[in-house]
Amino acid sequence: MHWLKRHRIEVLLLVLIIFSNWFMLDEQRVELWYATGVYPYIAAGMRYLLGWLPISFGDVLYVSAILYVIITLRKSFKRPILLTLRRLFTVGSIVWLAFHFLWGFNYYRTSIPEQFKLEKGEVKKEEIVAFTEYTLREANRLGNREQVTGNRGKGKGDVGNNLITSAYEKLSKLHPQLAYHPSSFKSSLFGVIGNYMGYGGYYNPFTGEAQINDHMPDFMLPYISVHEVAHQLGYAKESEANFIGYLAAMHSGDSVLQYSANLEMFLFANRALRRFDSTMAKQNMEKLSPRIKKDLADYKVFAEKYYGPLDNFVTWLYSGFLNFNNQPEGMMSYNRGMVYVMKYMKSRG
Repeated sequence: MHWLKRHRIEVLLLVLIIFSNWFMLDEQRVELWYATGVYPYIAAGMRYLLGWLPISFGDVLYVSAILYVIITLRKSFKRPILLTLRRLFTVGSIVWLAFHFLWGFNYYRTSIPEQFKLEKGEVKKEEIVAFTEYTLREANRLGNREQVTGNRGKGKGDVGNNLITSAYEKLSKLHPQLAYHPSSFKSSLFGVIGNYMGYGGYYNPFTGEAQINDHMPDFMLPYISVHEVAHQLGYAKESEANFIGYLAAMHSGDSVLQYSANLEMFLFANRALRRFDSTMAKQNMEKLSPRIKKDLADYKVFAEKYYGPLDNFVTWLYSGFLNFNNQPEGMMSYNRGMVYVMKYMKSRG
């Protein structure tokens, strides 16, 4: 009993971890009690609490955590090894539990096909061809419109707040579970560092904030923004966020957002098509409008400028994170969002 009393915190944490892993085994249970149960209140509460701050509190928290780890590691050399391991277990367990209770259980909710009553199974080549042609046609049409050129930058930081919230407001009329209020997405404090790490945006599960790397090319930012908001709404998997973000763009009525989303989805679709017919995929790239070709050329220059070992390391690290959190496809999980979009459009004629 003396041992149990002395280590009661560690025992309690271990019990909670065991309970959490049991809870995640049943996706219907996660969907009912967490994803559509307590999580919407947790998410809205965090956005009410921190959304009004002009800067990203989550980024400040990350920097503080890194400094804490460095200081702790330095001090650990002066402590007994068992005491150090005990502290690492305690801190690691608290972080793991906080991550899952504040957001991470959403990785184990029911699938998009079940939620939206979509046809299951892989898509056929002819479906990919048709969808690629559709997104190519839409991107070309929208990319040539005056308002797309004139409204560049609309997705940056708080400037795109009305654009993104309006898109989700319109989408929620069809799918009420996707209502987004209050909003809380901000520019990342890490600035150009994000370019070297290869990310356009990220969601902070500990603060409920969506961070946007507004040092990216303008045409990418609107779709990145709706993608990160989808994470806030409880769609943790990258494929799910891509799907929900595209739905928001489709229903927004805004040419800037629709251009950004259709161009991104075309690139996903054309890469998938290349596996079946590389010649057709190459021809599709040649059919892109001059505006799109310029945007893609600008992005290529941008990416090559910042590409390096750090980008490769972050990609490897994030692929491992996705695998660990119920996404065995790793970085390729982004592509499945395209499949969901195709199934959704097919289900609605």
